[in-house]
Amino acid sequence: MKLTPRQLLDLYLEGRNQPNIHRIYTMMAPHLVSIDEEKQSLILGFPIRDWQLNDMGNLHGGMIFTAMDSTMGTLAGIFAPGHAGPTIQLSIDYVSPMTAGDELQVEAIIDYTGHRVTQTRGIARSAKTGKIIASSHASFLSQGRMED
Repeated sequence: MKLTPRQLLDLYLEGRNQPNIHRIYTMMAPHLVSIDEEKQSLILGFPIRDWQLNDMGNLHGGMIFTAMDSTMGTLAGIFAPGHAGPTIQLSIDYVSPMTAGDELQVEAIIDYTGHRVTQTRGIARSAKTGKIIASSHASFLSQGRMED
């Protein structure tokens, strides 16, 4: 039985939100904000916690990078299951700081899925203000050929 992108996403989020697993993605507690299967886009939310802040009291850039990579990689994986693999390139532009008590919402969109690479783009925003926090582009290595 072939799973739909939404079913694959539900499995991903279930695996990422196990309280006894202490990995960065699990600790960041991603949750679904929205999915658009027709547009092949996804928005995941990441609540900001004190442990994620830098010395200036802002969300650490590495946390933003991780949320972007996780969301874009998840998107590639659910719309090209068995095809999209590890991140081979990710560029990010930081635009605005973000503080605790907010939620980082990352929107990811697939630009291209080919036999060797899946390319995505992402925008991270503050859930409270809608302000853009960062933008990025990423490429994911293909694990194999897509079904025809």
